[in-house]
Amino acid sequence: MAPKSSTSAAPPSSRRSARIADQPKSSSGSAPANGDGKVTSKKETVSKKEPNSKKRTAEETNGATETKKTKAEEPKSKSTKTASKKEDSKAEAEKKEEAPASAKADTGSKGALKVGDKLPKITLKDNEGTDIDVSSLAGDKGVVIFLYPKADTPGCTTQACGYRDHLKEIQDHGYDIYGLSKDKSEAQQKWINKKNLTYKLLCDPESKLIKRLGAFVQPNNTKRSHFIFEKGTGKLVDIALGVKPADDPTNVLKFLDKHHK
Repeated sequence: MAPKSSTSAAPPSSRRSARIADQPKSSSGSAPANGDGKVTSKKETVSKKEPNSKKRTAEETNGATETKKTKAEEPKSKSTKTASKKEDSKAEAEKKEEAPASAKADTGSKGALKVGDKLPKITLKDNEGTDIDVSSLAGDKGVVIFLYPKADTPGCTTQACGYRDHLKEIQDHGYDIYGLSKDKSEAQQKWINKKNLTYKLLCDPESKLIKRLGAFVQPNNTKRSHFIFEKGTGKLVDIALGVKPADDPTNVLKFLDKHHK
């Protein structure tokens, strides 16, 4: 009778431990399983994060673009403000020019001419620098003297060009035209050349004749106006103070049409 083997079968617990030991160990860097029991790899995790990352990048890019647009628009805004300031400055300059016409003239000052008076004996220079005896301007021919605040300014140019355009009609009545202001000969001649004015301009920097005509405005301005001295007699027959630039020449012509029917 053979002897019994001393080797006995392994207990169940030992066999279970052996099976567990035989299973491959998961690496410590492996990703955990998802809800479906599937393992999610690192690449998939990164891939899921990428859309959010790209979205943030797009938002940042859009934000930067908007900032650039805003900065690009700023110069336009500044340019608009500059243009607006220039327009305001121009309007203000025109107001200042017209101020003398709306201010109170020294019509009641001592020595101011009245209707029926003749031109005083005052010597002024014309646009060419020639001395002119004002008292000799009216005689056989009449004379229209129009006054303006400053040569080559908007309102004054409108007035002067109006007289230029109506010169022949006024001359047909037997009258000459002279412009009068405080400007010097050089400024008057430059204006004549620029606007093709076809009559003489008188220079009265000290306002000698301007004051005698009652068109001086404090502190040192000239009231836009006109004075008509009759042909034949040389007497003052029409005084118009505070006239409008565009209307002044036509009003002179209307007066002459009526006065010499």
